[in-house]
Amino acid sequence: MSEEYDSIIVGAGNAGLISALNIAKNGKSVLVLESNSTPGGLATSFVRGRFEFEASLRELNDFGSETNKGDIRSLFDKFDLNDSIEWVELSEAYKIIKTNNPKEEYVIPFGIDEFIKKMEEIEPGCKDKVSEFFELAKEVYNGFSYIKNNGYNYDFLKNNYPNFVNTASYSVDEVFKKLKLPKKIEDIIKSYWIFFGVSSINLNFAQYIYFFYQYINIKGYIPKNRSQEISNAIENKIIGYGGKIYYNETVDKILVENNSVYGVTTKKGNMYKSKHIIVNSSPLNVYSTMLDNVPSFALKLTNSRKLGAKAITVYLGLNKSASDLGIKNYMYLVYNDLDSNIESEKMKSIDSNTIIVTCLNNAVNDASMEGTSILTITALYFDNPFDKVLNEENYYSFKEKIANKLINRLETALGVNIKENIEEIEISTPITYSKYNSSPDGCIYGYMMNNFDSSLSRITNKNEDNVIKGLRLCGSYSYYGHGYDNTYLNGYEISNMTLKDIEMDGEK
Repeated sequence: MSEEYDSIIVGAGNAGLISALNIAKNGKSVLVLESNSTPGGLATSFVRGRFEFEASLRELNDFGSETNKGDIRSLFDKFDLNDSIEWVELSEAYKIIKTNNPKEEYVIPFGIDEFIKKMEEIEPGCKDKVSEFFELAKEVYNGFSYIKNNGYNYDFLKNNYPNFVNTASYSVDEVFKKLKLPKKIEDIIKSYWIFFGVSSINLNFAQYIYFFYQYINIKGYIPKNRSQEISNAIENKIIGYGGKIYYNETVDKILVENNSVYGVTTKKGNMYKSKHIIVNSSPLNVYSTMLDNVPSFALKLTNSRKLGAKAITVYLGLNKSASDLGIKNYMYLVYNDLDSNIESEKMKSIDSNTIIVTCLNNAVNDASMEGTSILTITALYFDNPFDKVLNEENYYSFKEKIANKLINRLETALGVNIKENIEEIEISTPITYSKYNSSPDGCIYGYMMNNFDSSLSRITNKNEDNVIKGLRLCGSYSYYGHGYDNTYLNGYEISNMTLKDIEMDGEK
C-alpha cells in the first residue's frame, strides 16, 4: 500500500521547506521526505554543553527592514512567517583584516552614504569616484532584478539599463580596470568575493554587483534564535496547512516511466506516489543515485560544472565574554592578501588560512550565558586538497591539527587569547557536511559560479534542468546559487512552476 500526493518534496533544506509551504498553502497535498531528524538541512543549530551553535548562517543579505524590504522579508510576509521569528539587524557588514605586511584593517559599514563616507576617510579624495561606482551599481542591480522577475529582453534592457548590458558579460576584474578606482578602495569593494567562492578574475561583474549593492543597501539580518528558528517556523506552517513531513526517511529511487515521474521509494522500503517531485539536493546525487537512465544532456551539463568551495568549520564555546576577550565585531574576513586571485590560489592548498569568523554575541547579546561567548571559524578550500593527506586512520588527529592552526590564525589576526578560554569545541569537515547534507565531496557552495556559468547565465537558461517530466530540482545547485537568500527564493519559484504543472494536469 502506498500514499499518493499532488507533490513530493525530497529534502527539507531551505528550498525544499519553502517549496512545500507554498504548495500546501495553495491547497495541494504535499509530502516532505527528509533523511535527517530535523528540518532545515544546514539551516539548523546544535548544542554542546551549555552552548547552542549556529550551524551555517552568517546573515541574510536580502531581508531588510519594514521600510526597506528585501525579497526574503517580502517572501516570508506572504506566509506570515515573520510573526514567528525574532529578527536582529546587524550593526555593520564585516571587518577586513589583511595580515600580510603591512597589516591593514577596515570596518565595512551598511548604507550607501555611510560606505562612501568611510571610503573617503580611508582614501581622501575618492568620494566622487566611489559615488560614480554606486550609480553604476544601482543600474546593474536594477537590470539584474528585471531579468530575475521578467526574463531576458535585450531591447528593454538596452533602453533602460544600458550600463548593465555593457558590463553583464564581463568579469569583476575586467570592469574594475575601466572604473579606475583607487587600488585600496577597489580591493575593499572586491573583498566580498569570498561569499561567492570565486576570485574576481573569474567572477561575473553583474552578479557580484547585484549582491554587493543589495547587501550594503539593505543591510544584514539574522534570526535571534539561530536559523533553526526559521526552519521550525516553516515546518509549523507546512503542517498547519495540512502538509506532511516524514523524518528519517531517505529517498532511494525516483520512479520514472515514459520519461515522467510517478513516485519515489525509500530505503525503508516505502513507496510514495506523485506526478510532481521537487528534489532539494545536488544534481550529482539525483543523477548518480536516485535515477536510472538519466538523459545524456543532463549528464553533460552536470559534468561540465565544477564544484564550489569546501569548508572546515570550528565552533568554539568560550568561558569569557566577547568584550573581555577584546572581540568587538560580529564578522571578520581574515585574508593574507586583498587580491582575491592570489588568495584563491592559496586556498587550493590544505595550508590555506583564509578564514571567516563570526562572534554571535556581538549580534545577539544573550546568545550564550553571561560571561561566555560563541565563536565560529570557517576556512574555505578550492579543488580537493584533502585527498592526499586525509584517511580513516588520521581523520581525528588531522581535524584537530587543522582546528589548532585556525585558532592560532584567529589569535594572531585579532590579537586575542582564545585557547585558554575554550570550554566547548566542535569541528566540521567536508566529511561531516557530506554525511549530514549529502553534499558531494563535502562541498557547501554548490556549483562554482564562474563568469561563463554565473547566476545571470543560469537564470536565462533556467529550464535546462527540466529533463524529466514532473521532476524539478531546487537548492544551492540551482540557477541562483548557494546561500540562504538564494535557496529560499529558488524554492519558492520552483514550487510555483510545480503548482502550474499540477493545474495543467488537472485541466487535462
